[in-house]
Amino acid sequence: MQILPHRAIILLLRLFGIGSLIIIVIFLLPLAIPYIKDALSFKGIRAALNIEKSISLFIHGIIPTKIAGKDVTRWIVIVAAILLSWLFSNLRERYRDKITKLKVRRDYEELKKQVHLSDNAKVLTPLREKLESLQPMHRKDREELLKLFAETKRKLDTMGRDLAFLSIDIVDSTGLKESEEKATIEYDFKEYKRFIENKLTTNGALKSTWTPDGVMTCFPTVDAAVRAARDVIEGLDAFNKNVKTLKKDFKVRCGINSGYVYFDESIPLEEISDRVIDIAGHLQKQASPNNICIAKPAIEPLQERAGFVPTSKVVDGYEVYMWERRKVPRE
Repeated sequence: MQILPHRAIILLLRLFGIGSLIIIVIFLLPLAIPYIKDALSFKGIRAALNIEKSISLFIHGIIPTKIAGKDVTRWIVIVAAILLSWLFSNLRERYRDKITKLKVRRDYEELKKQVHLSDNAKVLTPLREKLESLQPMHRKDREELLKLFAETKRKLDTMGRDLAFLSIDIVDSTGLKESEEKATIEYDFKEYKRFIENKLTTNGALKSTWTPDGVMTCFPTVDAAVRAARDVIEGLDAFNKNVKTLKKDFKVRCGINSGYVYFDESIPLEEISDRVIDIAGHLQKQASPNNICIAKPAIEPLQERAGFVPTSKVVDGYEVYMWERRKVPRE
């Protein structure tokens, strides 16, 4: 449903309303003529009387206009014009309500798309509920809706943050499970998850979301994300030697990206959709086992760049840098 046709209808209804008021004035005018000196000398008054006569003749031809022997055409027309004026005014307000809801709904969807938040986002809930509950609306409701939209936009502006995202995935997880007991698989993967979560938490992870064999984690800085990825990779030796019981070792791929994201702490990370997050996942898929891939723009704010080297890879339009695990673990 488009806004422009509604605006045209509102304009038309306004003109009809004005026309109804003019008819009321025209039919009241003859009552005032006796009190106006030389009233018929004015062209405007004469024109109004001619209009009144034409309308009266038309009314006489379609409905009875005499009650108890008295002609009540004037009052029939005046009452009808008053009712029409009220009707046009009421319809105009309804269409104005529709325009307001359409505009706010359109802006709401655009805002939601811009900030990559779902309907479940806490910051959007009051505005969404208001949009759904207003049926019909009144002028006060329109004002409240527009005010709420402005307040929501201001809140979203304060939510924008530069964040880093680390994607970690197990290399050939299917191969790890081949010819292994179910209980052994369940134990090792549970311990692996505990191992990863410890490294993420230690390095200041804000929130994470898990897939069966992978995890996407949000960090306040690129440095924190890189430290977490390095700690995971460098800690796998001890994990594989002292914890896991599967025949094959755990290996991981890591991808890191950063950017400006609208971050709502009230909803799970998996419900936040943003290209910045998607690119981190795409970078992870390009990494070699126990290596880290990072987008070139994310390298710039990184304080500890040692070990990162440029590659010939390009992911989602970004040049890729790779970090390879050192032969000698960091002290």
